[in-house]
Amino acid sequence: MKAVGFGSTRHRSRGQSLVELSLLMPILAAILGGAIDFGRVYQASITLQSATRNAAEAAATDATTQAEAEVIARAVLCSETQDLPGFVPGGGGDIANCTVPAMTVTFTSSESAPGAVANYPVATATVAASLEFDMLVAWPLLPSGGWTLTPSQSFSIVQNR
Repeated sequence: MKAVGFGSTRHRSRGQSLVELSLLMPILAAILGGAIDFGRVYQASITLQSATRNAAEAAATDATTQAEAEVIARAVLCSETQDLPGFVPGGGGDIANCTVPAMTVTFTSSESAPGAVANYPVATATVAASLEFDMLVAWPLLPSGGWTLTPSQSFSIVQNR
């Protein structure tokens, strides 16, 4: 019977497997981390896009002035994005008056637009939002360590119908 020593084939192949695993593990971890990070960005982008669209629709439907449109749009945008990373509520933790994501609203109402009359004006609201999204890992190809998500949506409707 032959004794198995340290120079046997079995021990060398085990060592080779450990070396291969140790060389591939950082690459596999980077791929997994990248998939998680980019999945988070995609989810945040979809959420912010949807919230911006809903804010524009609510402002165009319910507002009659620029100031009213801003209040309505901010309340909708803030309530729908409160779970996103980077969200900052307003003073006293007021979610309906968040400071991040940033938002601009443009509102117009016209009685002379095509399809509009005095009692049924056409209102248009455009909402643009901006959110700095920080990644979990500082990826070398992203110089700021994250992305700025900036969706913009417009919505027009004949009011009072």
